[in-house]
Amino acid sequence: MKIFKHKQTIYELFMVLLASLSIATIWNNTGYNSFIVWITWGIFAVDFAYRLYKSDNRWQYIKSNPFLLIAAIPLDAMFQLARFARILHLLRLKTITKYYTMPFMKLLKKQNMFLVSSIAILILLLSDIPLYLIESKLTSYWHALGTSLMSLTFFGQSDFEPTTVYAHILIVVLTIIGVILHGFVISTTIDLVYQSSWFSIFRRKTRLKKGSESK
Repeated sequence: MKIFKHKQTIYELFMVLLASLSIATIWNNTGYNSFIVWITWGIFAVDFAYRLYKSDNRWQYIKSNPFLLIAAIPLDAMFQLARFARILHLLRLKTITKYYTMPFMKLLKKQNMFLVSSIAILILLLSDIPLYLIESKLTSYWHALGTSLMSLTFFGQSDFEPTTVYAHILIVVLTIIGVILHGFVISTTIDLVYQSSWFSIFRRKTRLKKGSESK
C-alpha cells in the first residue's frame, strides 16, 4: 500500500510539472510547446478514462467532475484561431494542474491563511533577484517583480520571453505556485461563503419553500 501511494505521489508530481511546463511555454512560439501540451493531455485523458471505468457509479463520477470531463475533450482541435486555441489549452491545463494538486491544496487549507500568503509573497520577492540577475532584458528589480507577478497571476504569461534555462525554470515554478494559489483562494472563498450565516439562512429558506411547494 505504501509503495502504491509513493508511486501515485510521484505520478501526480510528474503530471503537475508537465502541465505547468505546458502552461509556462504555451505563450511562446517554440518547436516543442505543442508537443508537451498534447502529451500532457494524452496522459490525462487516459488517466481520466481509467478512473471513470473503475468508478462504481460512472454517471455520478461525471456529475462530480464536470470540468475534468471538459478537460479530457480536445475542444481546441476544432478551432483554427491560434490565440483562442491557446486559451482553451490554458483552461484545460489549469484544470489538470488543479486536479493533481488537490492533496496539496487540502494541506494548505489546514494552515493559517496569513502564513500561506506570507510564504507566497516571500517566494515572489526572492524569485525576482535571480530572475533580474540572469535576464538581461529585465531593466530593473521592479521590472523583474512585475514579470514574476504576471507569471504567478496569468499562468506563465509575462511581458517578456525568457532567454535562459534558469529563467524558464523560475517561470515554471511560479506557474505551479500560481495555479495552487488560485485553487486555494477559490476553495477558501467557497468555504467561507458556504459557512456564512446569510448562506445558511438562504439554504433554510430554500428548503422551506421547496417543502411548502411539495405539499
